[in-house]
Amino acid sequence: MGALFMNRLLTVAAFFLLFATACQSQPSRINHVVMIKLHDETAQPSLQLDCDRLLPSIPGVDTYWCGQHGDFGRTGIDDNYDVALCVGFNRSEDYAAYLIHPQHLELVNTWKPQMEWIRIYDVVDESR
Repeated sequence: MGALFMNRLLTVAAFFLLFATACQSQPSRINHVVMIKLHDETAQPSLQLDCDRLLPSIPGVDTYWCGQHGDFGRTGIDDNYDVALCVGFNRSEDYAAYLIHPQHLELVNTWKPQMEWIRIYDVVDESR
């Protein structure tokens, strides 16, 4: 495996470890993890506000968090993104409905032109 792939894999693993230990409950069965790099990093607070405003209230969303890179002085940590978020679902039907929900589409249509890149990871915990 390439170094870039391993770096991304470790980043996602770190997010899930943080998520699982920071919350009172377990992560959802389906976890939609999104990392975004903006053309203009000063727009990060606005993107985060829009995510917080639009995504958690969509029916079927079980868990949600959104944030930015935390700089704790560690080396080897991937900090090349502006916003990361995770939206959790317990059923695949809820995830499918989320993808076409007007609030999700509003966020995508507003912010996608402002993204340098987006990385999406869908992780399923079948033990749930």
